[in-house]
Amino acid sequence: MVSSKQQGFTLIEVIVVFTLLAMIMAMIFSGLDSGRRTAEKGEKRIEAISEMRMVQGVIRRQMSRALAVGIEENEEGQMAVFYGDEDSVTFVSLMPGYLGNAGPHIQKIEIASDSDGQFLQYRHGSLSNYDDEDEQSGFDEAEPIVLMENIRSGRFSFIEVGEDGFPTDWVSEIENNTVMPMMVQLDIEMNDRAKEGWPLMQVAMQIDASSSGTRRRRSAVNLINQNRSGKGGELQ
Repeated sequence: MVSSKQQGFTLIEVIVVFTLLAMIMAMIFSGLDSGRRTAEKGEKRIEAISEMRMVQGVIRRQMSRALAVGIEENEEGQMAVFYGDEDSVTFVSLMPGYLGNAGPHIQKIEIASDSDGQFLQYRHGSLSNYDDEDEQSGFDEAEPIVLMENIRSGRFSFIEVGEDGFPTDWVSEIENNTVMPMMVQLDIEMNDRAKEGWPLMQVAMQIDASSSGTRRRRSAVNLINQNRSGKGGELQ
């Protein structure tokens, strides 16, 4: 009588096959998860860069078009057109018509803080007509808008026109608020929760056309080009 050979796999062979399959599936899913996390990280970085581009674009557009229009009378009884210190800038600039509130608005960009840390906020409102000292302008009633959070530290600095008609060094506070500065710089250091760093921002201010104004405008352009080729930077 001829005995038939045993058919099928042994238990050890089955265990080996399933172990190999489990290892292969684990490697596949690990690669997929790693790819997903890398893609999410890239998307968040792109969003952070886009947000900073937008914020810097708003600040640059409004500040570079600032007008030498009086905000209020200063302590000397003259009309102040630009306030600036390490924490904030206040000026008058035109609002875009598509926002539905076109025209000259008092605008303030400020590095503020609360229990969660520092943040960059923006506030604007229409000018008062100065007919009534007790009248509240649109700016007085306006609620600030948060532009950027997760700030560790930040400060504004300025280049003014000196008494000799030439640019000063960077200063931390505007001394003569009855004339426009030449340049404004905003330097921000983001904290660990931020997805992207803040590139040093420098804005050349719009200057009224005149013989001295032409010299000031040319000097401002030269200064900002020098700073961009040196310490300044742009988002890539």
